[in-house]
Amino acid sequence: MNPIVARFAPSPTGLLHIGGIRTALINYIHVEKIKKQNPNSKLLLRIEDTDKIRSKDEYTKNIIEGLKWIGIKWDGEIFIQSQRKQRHKEIAYKLLNIGMAYKCICKFEDLEKKRKENQKKHLNIKKLCTNCENNSEIQSLDKGYCIRIKVPDHGKISINDKIQGSVTVQNSEIDNYIIIREDGTPTYMLSVVVDDYDMGVNTIIRGDDHFNNTFRQIYIYKYMQWNIPTFSHLPLIHGEDGSKLSKRHGAVDVSILKEMGYLPQSIINNLILLGWSPKIENEIIEIEEIIQKFEIEKLSKSSSIFNYSKLNHFNNFYLSKKKNFKYFEDFVKKNSNLNKYYIKDEKKIIKIFDYYKNKINIYNDLKEIIDIYFDESFKTIDNDKLNLSFNNILNEFKNYLDKIEEWNINNVENAINKFIEEKKLEFRYFGIPMRIILTNSQNGPSISNILDILGKKNTLLRINNYIDKCN
Repeated sequence: MNPIVARFAPSPTGLLHIGGIRTALINYIHVEKIKKQNPNSKLLLRIEDTDKIRSKDEYTKNIIEGLKWIGIKWDGEIFIQSQRKQRHKEIAYKLLNIGMAYKCICKFEDLEKKRKENQKKHLNIKKLCTNCENNSEIQSLDKGYCIRIKVPDHGKISINDKIQGSVTVQNSEIDNYIIIREDGTPTYMLSVVVDDYDMGVNTIIRGDDHFNNTFRQIYIYKYMQWNIPTFSHLPLIHGEDGSKLSKRHGAVDVSILKEMGYLPQSIINNLILLGWSPKIENEIIEIEEIIQKFEIEKLSKSSSIFNYSKLNHFNNFYLSKKKNFKYFEDFVKKNSNLNKYYIKDEKKIIKIFDYYKNKINIYNDLKEIIDIYFDESFKTIDNDKLNLSFNNILNEFKNYLDKIEEWNINNVENAINKFIEEKKLEFRYFGIPMRIILTNSQNGPSISNILDILGKKNTLLRINNYIDKCN
C-alpha cells in the first residue's frame, strides 16, 4: 500500500469545536491504520489563519492543547498558513499568466445586486462577473483589481468521494471565485490548495460543508497539472433537534467539556460511533481496536446526532477505571474551590472519588458532593423520610460508633452489621435515614463508605447535631 499524507487544518477563529475534533480524530485513525502497512504515512497539522480579523493566538493555543489532550498526534512541525502568503500569490499569478485566471474590478455591491435580480427572474447564474475577463484594459491594470479563477461555462466535473460516492456538478453551478483580493491577500480557496500540494497531501478528510469548495478548488489542481487528492467528506454532527450542532445544544467546545469533567476516552468513544457501526459486542471500544477495525468507506453518508446522554454513559464507564484518577486530580487542582479541599485532606478527596466514581457521569457532579463532606457547619435538612422515633435508635448506634478505636472501613462495617443484627433492624429502615442525616441525600455509597469518608469526629458531630435539632 502506498503511503498517505492527510492533514487536519483548523481555522483559529474560535475554540476547538466537537465537530472539529471528530474530523481530526477520523484523520488520525485513518492514518494510524495505514501506517501499520506503510509507516511513511503522515498526519499533518496546519493552522489556517488567513482570516486575520477573527484569527487569534489564544484560539491556536486552544486547538493545539485540545488535540494533545484528546491524544491526537501529528507528524512534523505545525504549518502556519499566513506565513506562506508569498507562495500563494506566486501560484495566483502563474494562473493569471497561463490564462486560467483574470483580473476583475467588479464591486461586491454590484454583483450582489445582479445576483438578486437573477433570483427574481428565477435564473440560477453563478458567474456574475462576465465583462472583466475579456476586457483588455482591465487585464493590463497593475493595481485596483482582484484575481478570479476561470471556470468553464459548459461541461461538468466529478469526484469519487470515499464516503459520499460519485458526485457530479455542472460547471455552470460553479462561480469564477476570487483567489487574490484587491488588497493583494490570497483567499482561503487558493491557499488551501497550494498548501496541500506543497505539503504532499494526497488524502483530504473534512466536513461536507466543504463539498462545494472541493469542486471549485479542483480547477486549481487541474490548471496547475497537480495530482488531485482523494476526498472524504464527513457529514456534519447535528443536535438532538436535528439542526447543526451549536452552543444552544449545550457545551460543544472541547475545552469546556474537559472543564466539566469529561474524559478523552469517552469523547473518542462517543464521536467515533457517530455514523460508524463496527461489529462489537457492546458500545465500548478503545482507540487500539478502533484503529484496527476502522474503514472510512463504512462511514454513513447521513448526519449523526450528538447525544449528551450517550456521552454521559461512556464517561460513567471510563470514570470507573482507576487508571483515570489522574484526570480527576488535574480537575480538582484546577478548580480553586476544590483545590483548597485537596490541600486540606487529600486522602478524603481520594475516598470520595473511589466511592462515588460509579455513580457520576462527569467530575462536575462531585463538586456538591465534596462540599457536603467538607462542610464543617453541616445541618440535616427536614425530610419526610425521617421520623422522631428514629432518634432512640440513633442514640444507641452512636454509642456503637463511639467504641470504635481504630476508624477504618472494616471496623465501621463490623460495627454497623453488629448493631443491625442485635437490634433486629431491616437495613432499609436504617440505611436511608442515616444517609439523609449524614449527607442530606437518600442516594450515595454505602453507610460504611460515608462514615469512612467523614471520619469518627465528623460522623459523631453530625449525629449529635441532628439529635439536638430534634430535641
